[in-house]
Amino acid sequence: MKRILSLIIIPLALASTLSAQQIKISGKVLDKTNAAPIEYANVTLLQSDSTFVKGVNSDANGLFDIVNPTGDYLVSISYMGYQTSYIPVHNPTADSNLGNITLEPSSVALNAVTVTAQSVIDKADRKLIFPSESQIKTSTNGLDLLQQLQLPRININPVDNTITTSGRGEVQLRINGALTTNEEIRAITPEDIIRIEYHDDPGARYGSASAVLDYIVRRRESGGNIHGDFMNIIGTTGFSEDNVSVKVNHRKSEFGLNAYWGYRKLEWTRENNETFNFPDRTLHRNEIGEPTLFKYNRLNLALNYSLMEADKYFLNVTFRNAYNNSPNLYSDRRSTITTSDNSTPLSISDLSSEKTNIPSLDVYYQRNLKKDQLIIVNVVGTYINSNNNRFYEEWRDEKPVTDIRSHISGDKYSLITEGIYEKKNDKGKFTTGLKHAQVFTQNAYTGNTIAEIAMNLAETYVYAEYQIQKGKFNYVASVGGIRSYYSQGDEQEERYSFRPSARVTYNINDKTFIRYKVNIWGNTPSLANLNGVEQEIDSLQIRRGNPNLKMSQGYSNNITAGYDKGMFGFDLFLQHNYQRNPVAETILFEKGRFIRTYENQKAHHQLGAELTLRFRPIKDRLTIAFTPGINRYISEGSNYTHTYTNKYMRLSIDGNYKNWVANFQIYTPWDYFYGESLESGERIHSISFGYNKQNYSLILGAFNPFGGTYKRNDQNWSALIPTQSKVFSDNLTQLVYIKASFNVNFGRQFKGGDKRLNNSDNDSGIMSGSK
Repeated sequence: MKRILSLIIIPLALASTLSAQQIKISGKVLDKTNAAPIEYANVTLLQSDSTFVKGVNSDANGLFDIVNPTGDYLVSISYMGYQTSYIPVHNPTADSNLGNITLEPSSVALNAVTVTAQSVIDKADRKLIFPSESQIKTSTNGLDLLQQLQLPRININPVDNTITTSGRGEVQLRINGALTTNEEIRAITPEDIIRIEYHDDPGARYGSASAVLDYIVRRRESGGNIHGDFMNIIGTTGFSEDNVSVKVNHRKSEFGLNAYWGYRKLEWTRENNETFNFPDRTLHRNEIGEPTLFKYNRLNLALNYSLMEADKYFLNVTFRNAYNNSPNLYSDRRSTITTSDNSTPLSISDLSSEKTNIPSLDVYYQRNLKKDQLIIVNVVGTYINSNNNRFYEEWRDEKPVTDIRSHISGDKYSLITEGIYEKKNDKGKFTTGLKHAQVFTQNAYTGNTIAEIAMNLAETYVYAEYQIQKGKFNYVASVGGIRSYYSQGDEQEERYSFRPSARVTYNINDKTFIRYKVNIWGNTPSLANLNGVEQEIDSLQIRRGNPNLKMSQGYSNNITAGYDKGMFGFDLFLQHNYQRNPVAETILFEKGRFIRTYENQKAHHQLGAELTLRFRPIKDRLTIAFTPGINRYISEGSNYTHTYTNKYMRLSIDGNYKNWVANFQIYTPWDYFYGESLESGERIHSISFGYNKQNYSLILGAFNPFGGTYKRNDQNWSALIPTQSKVFSDNLTQLVYIKASFNVNFGRQFKGGDKRLNNSDNDSGIMSGSK
């Protein structure tokens, strides 16, 4: 009996003793920027010598608990894209609650981490995209990597490498927060990219941008890098996209040089069918074009110096110069026109050339203050010198009928200044800013039109935005206002616009979300449309600016929903944009000529729906993205109402195996209807295959390899001059190219840096007289 009691009592006593020595360590993991819970954070218990004891993951609310014997431990909390937090726990005698543990997003947190599969973290104001090891390994530059990520609503034109959103909206490109250029994105080596922050619904500080792509890259402490990227056509068609960059680091300083050369030499053919409805007669003109040369050379240079001390300050100075020489413009044409009022055809020659030189100086300063405060100051000065020539001739039976000559010399000076203040707390983030642009433009017109035009424009934008997280809901509200002042000669006008917005996001879980946003904005007419000058287009038409244009008001509502897990993901985007009093072309008839000018119309509606479906059947080795979409336009003018519906689709397939890469893309036209003009999109397909290593790559590809003429079809539905226009080129069919790159590193050591703001100016303010 005693033995039986002993066998029962001893285990019970031992269990009681062990239970008394067990303690529970608990806490809650939050994102420091917006206090959102972080699900699946890695929480590990380490001994004092960093020996692993055990680990758990936080739940959907960021909560965790670990049960372990008492003693001295180190609790490590980590998550991809955040700085790891370490909390010591010294021999607690009871359960220990560590409370809220906030993790700080970091641009250097992944320096030594290998991401085996593409990861997406949905934040309240952006998506954090972490490329996989295979995607980094098989990309040649920042643009190639973006193509592999296949982000919803982001379109990359394979011919000219331009990046747009669905609807041809503006995409702001940034590096560590700084507004940059497409060429500088191409200069990024993929291995330096930590993540891409995708703002698919940008906040107030990003102005009118439809999307923001911010590349978070490593900053070197020493050594440097030389990177080259070249794409050239095989054959007689002139086509080059070449980029070389150099970066050198020494302690807190970085010196950079980036050079880009773009070249085109090919032929376009134009066909126009126009009807001119005079008050007393109708004239039909059918234009059959000849292949006409299109040619340009573009050289962009950027010199950069930055000085940074981590977590304290960042000074960045960049000098850029963009030079463009286009001796033969896209609008050039040589044609034969048959007319309904004369049996003898009319021959025409419409040739233009343009040169621009745009130097700019960008000075940026960022200061991190105590208590999660930040101030940013950015000043950008730009000078634009432009020269435009146009020679238009008509002749019949070798006798001249019309001779139009135009030369425009323009100088534009602008100064853009902006300041931002940001304050974070446990509940959310407050941001406010002030941006002011001062612009002076002087254009001299000679030839058939002689005029001196001087314009002054001042625009001030002030805004405030607050973001707060409550459970699975995130709320953002902003309010802003624009004051615009414009003067030309004796004409002066001052305009004001109110710009509020609100957004609410519901995160169903870590892989699924739905978001609604309402936005109001004001559109200032462009300087080219405000230009109070007339230019002859041809013997029947005149282009005229309108200094009396008013600011239009826009209203938008959109719903976005997304899901991404494992091999499948989708993104749905629904939108309704409404503009009141939009600026659009108006055609008038005066004194025997048709006047093409600009006026504030009644309204413009755009309703759109787009669904992106993504499949990753072999993780990141094979990715397929299919996007169908539809747009419905309603355009209301002072004397017309037009409707138009466009259906489109995109398909992209990316594959890689070891160091081999392949890509296939096909697009159907994304058409845009505005005012009375239908601007057709591009129908194009491309294919590429190549080999990519860390230090070099070689890729062979083709545009439209399976045939089909590269063309665009545009229309104008005006009652006075209904027009159908087709532009096509055989030079962009079955066009084979070679793409090569190299990358040389020396003395590589990294440190994080972050520039969050930049501004630029590239609008010369010149009104074009071409057709």
